[in-house]
Amino acid sequence: MDVAALAGSLKALAADLPFPAFDTADRHFEAAQSELAEAARESNAEVGLHKLGSARERLDAARTRLAEASEAVDDYLAAIGAGAGPAPAQAAPDRGAPAAAPPPVDPRQWWTDRVNELCDRAGDAEPEKVPPTRLFNDLLKAAGEGNADAYCKRLRDAGPETGVKLPGLAWPLVRSLAAEHLGRNPNASDVPVLRDKCVAKVRALVPGAEPLHVAEALASACTLGAGAGDDAARTAAIGPVLVAAMHRLPRQRPQDAHETTERRPRT
Repeated sequence: MDVAALAGSLKALAADLPFPAFDTADRHFEAAQSELAEAARESNAEVGLHKLGSARERLDAARTRLAEASEAVDDYLAAIGAGAGPAPAQAAPDRGAPAAAPPPVDPRQWWTDRVNELCDRAGDAEPEKVPPTRLFNDLLKAAGEGNADAYCKRLRDAGPETGVKLPGLAWPLVRSLAAEHLGRNPNASDVPVLRDKCVAKVRALVPGAEPLHVAEALASACTLGAGAGDDAARTAAIGPVLVAAMHRLPRQRPQDAHETTERRPRT
């Protein structure tokens, strides 16, 4: 390959560096960050804002490295006397049709994609503004019926602004139901047993919820500890179906709890 051909190839590569893709990604990040910040003001759950901030920082670093690569190409072209003139001419675009406008940024798309992944379903969101309590009740009904399609759709359509409020409704009920099942207030040592009793029912509707994630949700509800991980969509998806699973556990009668206490060996 002669110098002219090499220069032409390098100019074409430089012209094709994906700077517009970085700009699009950053707009998506900015929109998602705005949505999460709004949701975080009305929820105690960890919604992953710091993770999103870290992702934007990595994107900025990658954009900087891409700019450095572009400058290095220009410097090399100047060093071999080819300059950094225009890339080889491309076929002129058809002036008859205007260039297509870039699609609008959907700040909810990350939620739609994540809910579909967690529920092992596919489909686009049909955004619907519903109060958190209504959404919670609808999800409880779908979970009680074992209707995985309806569960995924309701959660997907609700979007992150309402969805991240679900743990605040679910955790008090999980704790109360655990106490009814055990005959006493739950503690950290009860989490593995409760997890094993509920995990199959949870994963029947949310296959992406691993046993560890169910245990984290139970620990958050039963011990009033930190939020259940940093995946806002996963935490929201687990909450209502975990409540439905806890509803199915047998309740311990007061006399059973008393007998259990009496039989415990003294230390």
